[in-house]
Amino acid sequence: MKLFGVAASTRENSLNRHLFDRVAAQIEEHGHQITVADYTIVENLPLYTAAREIDPGIPDEVQTMARAILDADALVISSPEYNFSIPGPLKNALDWISRIKPSVLTGKPVLLLAASASPVGGWRGLAALRVPLTCLGAQALPWEITLGGVTSRDAIDASLALEVTRQRVDMAISALLRDHV
Repeated sequence: MKLFGVAASTRENSLNRHLFDRVAAQIEEHGHQITVADYTIVENLPLYTAAREIDPGIPDEVQTMARAILDADALVISSPEYNFSIPGPLKNALDWISRIKPSVLTGKPVLLLAASASPVGGWRGLAALRVPLTCLGAQALPWEITLGGVTSRDAIDASLALEVTRQRVDMAISALLRDHV
């Protein structure tokens, strides 16, 4: 199975990038391929406007990302929570992708991930991310992997080593791979 992934952070020592890398490695251990978007490209996309869509048109980088999404059986997105929402560049990329017809996200299962120092583990940001994904026809899965109260990569690793967390992560990944592709 082919998956497409986005870790929506380029920050050095990013918690969400680290969580994404750990989950992606586990998916690959199951024998599946995951192509990872270069988030620096996402961060450098021009701000979507209707005028820019007309001239100069949909950026080549968006077209390339849309093809990768279309070719994938499922998506994995890890996103930090910014003010109870998602990073602006991620929303901007979704706005650009929404302009590709037919929608490349229709019917795509999406596993959402977040890690945060907040006790709720980025859940509010993922709730906000579900809105545009659902609007674009994606199937944001009812389970997600959230790690709360983590402030370092070591804390993420320690949390992932806990039996209860391991079971949640295994269940989410197994269900994605088994039930949705």
